Amino acid sequence: MKKITKKGFALLLTMLVLLAAVVPNGIIYAQDTSGTVQTEKTSEADESGLVQELSDGESENESLSEEDTSGDDETNAEMTDEFLNGDESSTDDTDADSDGTDDTVSDEDSDNADAEGEQIPTLCYQAHIAKRGWLSSVSGGQTAGTTGQSLQLEAITVSLENVDSEKWAGSGITYSAHVRKIGWQSSVSNGQTAGTTGQSLQIEAVKIELTGSIAEEYDVYYRVHSQTYGWLDWAKNGEIAGSVGYAKRAEAIEIVLVKKGEAAPGSTDKSCVYSRVNCWAHSQTIGWQSVVKEGEISGTTGQAKRLEALKLQLSSELEYSGSIEYQVYVQKYGWMDWKSDGEIAGTTGEAKRIEAIRIRLTGDIANYYDVYYSVHMAKIGWSGYACNGAVAGTIELSKRLEAVKVVLVKKGVDSAPDTSGTKYVEGHSSGDFSYSAQIKGAGSTGTVVQGATIGMTDSSAQLQNITLNLKNSTNSPSGTIQYTTHISKTGWTGWSTAGTSSGSDSSSYGIEAVKIQLTGDLAKYYDIYYRAYVEEYGWLGWAKNGQTAGTTGISYRLGALQILLVSKDCAAPGANTGYYMTQKKVTVSDTMHAKAMQYSSSTQYLIMVDRDAHKVGIFTGSKGQWTYVYLWDCANGKASTPTVGGVFTVKSKGYYFDSGSSRCYWYTQFYGNYLFHSVLYNKNGTLQDGRVGMALSHGCVRLLIENAKWIYDNVPYGTTVVVY
Repeated sequence: MKKITKKGFALLLTMLVLLAAVVPNGIIYAQDTSGTVQTEKTSEADESGLVQELSDGESENESLSEEDTSGDDETNAEMTDEFLNGDESSTDDTDADSDGTDDTVSDEDSDNADAEGEQIPTLCYQAHIAKRGWLSSVSGGQTAGTTGQSLQLEAITVSLENVDSEKWAGSGITYSAHVRKIGWQSSVSNGQTAGTTGQSLQIEAVKIELTGSIAEEYDVYYRVHSQTYGWLDWAKNGEIAGSVGYAKRAEAIEIVLVKKGEAAPGSTDKSCVYSRVNCWAHSQTIGWQSVVKEGEISGTTGQAKRLEALKLQLSSELEYSGSIEYQVYVQKYGWMDWKSDGEIAGTTGEAKRIEAIRIRLTGDIANYYDVYYSVHMAKIGWSGYACNGAVAGTIELSKRLEAVKVVLVKKGVDSAPDTSGTKYVEGHSSGDFSYSAQIKGAGSTGTVVQGATIGMTDSSAQLQNITLNLKNSTNSPSGTIQYTTHISKTGWTGWSTAGTSSGSDSSSYGIEAVKIQLTGDLAKYYDIYYRAYVEEYGWLGWAKNGQTAGTTGISYRLGALQILLVSKDCAAPGANTGYYMTQKKVTVSDTMHAKAMQYSSSTQYLIMVDRDAHKVGIFTGSKGQWTYVYLWDCANGKASTPTVGGVFTVKSKGYYFDSGSSRCYWYTQFYGNYLFHSVLYNKNGTLQDGRVGMALSHGCVRLLIENAKWIYDNVPYGTTVVVY
């Protein structure tokens, strides 16, 4: 057993005093076996956050060893070691092992030398911190810099020391820094400064590498404490530690040497944060936008602007070779050629939308990474993430893409983004949707594709039943078509689905109205439009999505139908008005005839002029008993020169008159300069402007020449003329 001498005890006290003098703010930093710095508070002083190195005992032990001149006493290192290890049973100033050898080498000395006295290399490194300047040098995985104070690391030095000059002749260490506004600097070595001082520029990432023969026996590991991310994982041998492209400051660094084959000091999964893929988008009315980083939105959302072109580029920082390839589906062009590594995919200056995209990796990088991408679709929003060449977006829907997000995922290391939800929808081509019908008393119409007419545009024809068909593919929107029909005398049927018939089984009854609707995702991507040709009314307006088309309650026959499946991103086939009637039609002739009954005339004729309908009616009879002779189209006065309204009588007549280059035949005056006359002719007798059925004239009422002549020949002077 060993015993501490008085001189040794005094020496121990001296060491403790010296130790207390160099510990900043009462924090003792030591390194555990994992390389992590541990702290123990020794005073009530506030922690400064500065990470300072405690000497491994070299300088203090060297000065103390000069005082140790006694050959009988143990070395100071031995006494300190035994005291701190609590060896109170020691009774001799010196002791020897049972084999007679002198036990004078400490455990630490044993760790730093092999049986042949090999030198163990050491890395010493120093940090320059904003507002603090250069901090003391540290080693062996201790922390250089600060954490928790938002102070940027601006420069570092790294030195390889205690190197066996014979065994590792020419060996050294090189390192470089990625600096804000500068990028990667050239490598420096062995104690030179990497980074900047006096410029307030932050280091964001570092690379460190051993050189020479020592690199065959040792790995150098290092990690960075980065703004926002905190301590990242360990990088080694020239890999990037920190962040690149995100303007995140490095705040502290730790470096450690590890013999080849031994375990890393910690996780090595994510030592650096950088954009592994960058994206540029060309958007409607904006053009090329600034580059965006991995996982960020490239394009626009909420502005209804189409994505027209894009470029993708892998980062040069990636550790594997290879390319990123991408292909776009473009309006009118379909799938365009594959592009890669910054080439333009899509169009510019043509106002063409991208509708779908697929992306893939090639080369060595495809063995280590997957590429995921999500697209923002008009009126739908973000898709689920597609992966490795799968299609994201839509086809045959005329739906624009507005933005894209792209991320690379390291296989077996990174978590994949959310792949749930719709990624790709294939729309229906015109041939996918068809329909047929039975006509009362006439049989089947045969099957037609969407937009075509089934039935007959004849006032006596009536559809008896209809059948709609929809062909789906694997990527078609889920859902179906439902429809119901209103049958004369029996009312509405139940809802039928695609492939089944709706209507009457008996030829005694026919269809008067229909309602058609979509279900499921089909209703999210499409509208269903339809219109009816109805007795008396003819073609009604376009109904959509379950609205009633046709008539009910007035016993009008529905003779024909047109139906269209229309993407919500395409224009409607017509106005969504006037598609359903519940009252019998009152015609112009009906209105004019009713009005005529209120007037009398001094002759057997009465002339009525409807300026809104552009009609002239000739009646014969007497007040309350007028009947139609003719109902003609006319061209009455335009808005700036309207035909006068009121009750007038026929006055003078004539063969023709000239107005500038025009000649008008067979005129009949009814008030001042207001006349019935023919349409316009040239003076050589050729037709100049034969239009009727609109407001066109300077105030007179133009008629086809034969109709103007009929009034001239048949209507007596004094006949009543009513203009309304």
